[in-house]
Amino acid sequence: MSRSIEELVEAVQFHEAELNRTAVEADRLGCAPESLVNIMRTIKVPMVKAPAEAGGDNLTLSEQVEFFAALSYANATAGWTGFNHAGAASIAAAKLPAKGFVEVFSDDAVPFFAGVAAPTGQYKTTDEGVVVSGKWKYASGCTHAEWAMLTTIEIDGGGGICSVVVPRSEFDVTGEWNVMALKGTGSLDIECDDVFVPFHRIIEPRSDPKRGGPEYSIPYPAYVAGENLGFTLGVTERFFDEAIHYARSKSRGFGSLLARRGAFEYEIGKARMQIASVRALGIDTMAKAWNQCQSSGAIESQGIGEMMACVAYGSELCAEVVSHLFHFLGASAMFEGGVLERCFRDVHGSVQHLVASNEAYDRLGTDILS
Repeated sequence: MSRSIEELVEAVQFHEAELNRTAVEADRLGCAPESLVNIMRTIKVPMVKAPAEAGGDNLTLSEQVEFFAALSYANATAGWTGFNHAGAASIAAAKLPAKGFVEVFSDDAVPFFAGVAAPTGQYKTTDEGVVVSGKWKYASGCTHAEWAMLTTIEIDGGGGICSVVVPRSEFDVTGEWNVMALKGTGSLDIECDDVFVPFHRIIEPRSDPKRGGPEYSIPYPAYVAGENLGFTLGVTERFFDEAIHYARSKSRGFGSLLARRGAFEYEIGKARMQIASVRALGIDTMAKAWNQCQSSGAIESQGIGEMMACVAYGSELCAEVVSHLFHFLGASAMFEGGVLERCFRDVHGSVQHLVASNEAYDRLGTDILS
């Protein structure tokens, strides 16, 4: 039975202490430790966007903002890898042929997918399926993934595109993840070398869903807009709360407590309003897009543009909030392993994601002016 957004947020909060304890370890390892993966499995994070027919929760776009904000507040690695798992698993659940669906989702499975939407691999068709080869970068969570959903281009130049579902035994994880932000996400490379994929594990990305509603035909990157914004919002909210706690016991030099500095009080008050505006705009924009999708079967071009511009604007504003507050905190906020330092890095890292690109303003402006 599908869980409500209230039940899902409550589940995250129930495990919040455990999620907190794994955050530093994830950054140190460069990937989610087994204990963190087990918590995500208990919460069934990969299934929160999946259709009810697969045992999923089918969260609306605005509910995705709320859920991934709550999860990312508790643990940024869980939030980032979790929304990647949920995005790929939900498309697989909605669009896999019947035989493939049973193979992946039977017996109340909670499959952890690594997914890469960029078509950087190639395939050639055989009588019973396709053979794929290539390298896919930025496969977040691939170190503990059980499946990969990879987008490929037809090798003979026919222009065809398909997504293939590959079990862990048939792909390699390669490369290094030496980064300044999102350290625990393990967003390494996936490589395949002449891997056969049967037709029942192949998805045509533009096909209609076999399960669930029209939301599973929302094009990438709009499909992941709610979850992506939720991540940045949740990490920013965590930074904000930690900065308040820090300021109540911190002074710089021989001055007064940071919490008693007028300039900091100003920034905290302003930041509260900015964060609230990101949450309100995100939920409102995603709710409008969802309602249009449910009523007409698709989201019009300007609606897609507004979704992406909302993510870009919300991410920029969150990064601005964190930067302004960080300037007040002093040297002790810089040490590795501290929650302030982690949140600062991860918010700025999230702004670099394709989904948060400020090119979204160009598209929205074109739609407005046309």
